[in-house]
Amino acid sequence: MPDKSLITLVIPYFNEADFIGATLSSISAQTDRRFRLILVDNGSDDGSERIARTVCDTMPDIDATFLRESLPGKINALITGTASIETPYFSTLDADTIYPSNYVELALGLFDRNPDASCVLAFGLGSQKRSRFQRAKLHIFSLLLPRKCHTGGYAQVFRSTAFKSAGGFDVSRWPYVLEDHEIVFRLLERGPLIYNPGFVCFPSDRRQDRSDCSWNLAERVIYKLIPSAGLDWFFYRFLGPRLDRRGLNNLRLRDRAWQAKQAEVQTQSGR
Repeated sequence: MPDKSLITLVIPYFNEADFIGATLSSISAQTDRRFRLILVDNGSDDGSERIARTVCDTMPDIDATFLRESLPGKINALITGTASIETPYFSTLDADTIYPSNYVELALGLFDRNPDASCVLAFGLGSQKRSRFQRAKLHIFSLLLPRKCHTGGYAQVFRSTAFKSAGGFDVSRWPYVLEDHEIVFRLLERGPLIYNPGFVCFPSDRRQDRSDCSWNLAERVIYKLIPSAGLDWFFYRFLGPRLDRRGLNNLRLRDRAWQAKQAEVQTQSGR
């Protein structure tokens, strides 16, 4: 049977045994099956790959490839995972995020309706109580600032030709956190960004406070307000040097302060 895959889903992961099973289960429920799956283990030692393989065994109609990247850092895993993309589109997913069953269907439909788009971006929503407010807020941002990135690497879908012509993920160009926003900036010259309020996913809320591994409030505000013509300056002359001084390279994404907090809470509750 000929391969009819249109999109490749790339999932880098590091010690995600508590989450990757649920993420892949949401992928296994996709209504549109025209996708391939690439999973990149970035040095896990908690059995994440075993769990991933078990779930993928329930998807015999899906081509699943398991890769390993020994260089630590999400961007290195993304480089490995995207090196052999052959489908017209691909999406970066996070291993702790739940994807609605129509995620692939909506992504492909948005590209069909927007043939000049460089990428389509889903809104990441939190708990059900907050999701309605978040969806409205992000939708307003996307209408007011259509050339800015309002989501993370857990919810980005790229046109493969645009991604490759922009240079792809490049640790020599951008070794810091926020690689998801930097790559979207480079894709702006290859076509518009597409948002839709119905295109969403549900990232884990375990890292609600990202102040230890992301930009600060002032930097976020400047990003929102600066004209798109100034984004080259913003990323490479302003934000990059500031992140470098704070030691916010891509490896900081492996820091998991919430685990220490959880352990502290469990210790206190056991007293």
